[in-house]
Order: sequence, then C-alpha cells, then structure tokens
Amino acid sequence: MSRNVEIAQSYFNAVAKGDFETVGSLLSDDVVWHQPGKGTQSGTYSGKPDLFAHLGNFMKWSNGTFAIDNIEYITGNGQLVAASINFKAEKGDKSMSMKGIDLLRIEGGVIKEVWLFSENIDTEDEFWTSAAES
Repeated sequence: MSRNVEIAQSYFNAVAKGDFETVGSLLSDDVVWHQPGKGTQSGTYSGKPDLFAHLGNFMKWSNGTFAIDNIEYITGNGQLVAASINFKAEKGDKSMSMKGIDLLRIEGGVIKEVWLFSENIDTEDEFWTSAAES
C-alpha cells in the first residue's frame, strides 16, 4: 500500500470515529474542498476553518447522523487517491443514502485538495437544502 493510500485510509478511519483532531492533522492548512452540486452545501471551501464550518453544517443539518457507512475500496495513482464510498444522513422524515467517489490530492504527507462526486447530486442537493431549512 502506498504512503498516500495509507494517509487516505487514516483520514477515512478518523472521519468514521468522529476524531476531528486526527482529521485536522491530515489536512493541509490551505486545503481546498470541492463540494458538488447547486444546493445549500455546494461550493469550494478553502482552508481548515472554512472547511470545518462546512463539515459542521453537515452534522447540524442531519442531527449528527451524517456518516460514511461503507468504503468499497481506496486506490492511489501518484498524488491522487480515490475512494469508492457510501454515505448517509437523516433528518426528520427525510433520509438519503448513496454512493460517491472522494478524490484526494495528497502532497507532503497531507491532504491538499478534495473533490467529491455523488451518485445522484440532485437528490443530495434536495436533502441538504431541505435539512438546512428545517
């Protein structure tokens, strides 16, 4: 297993445990996060403070239920590491569960940039927009 794949695995393990201290240590201070779609959560987030506020909204808008509940595989190609995942969230009578791909660019032992891809971005946009409003 390459060092970058190990870093990505450590990141996903920390996310699964809610260990945001470790997550923070694996992210570059100037990390750039690309959230797909056109919804409330969509956009580009730059730097740890901006990103952690964004991730905090996921937890707030899902009453703490947002989770990556399965990682099918993680594979690397140089500085890039891709993970095939499944994520889920619930709020009230609304829920979503779908597959996605997380693509991480790792440089100097830290995650510098992240691109997310969702199986059905329209459904994800609708969930987060309605969850943020309720």
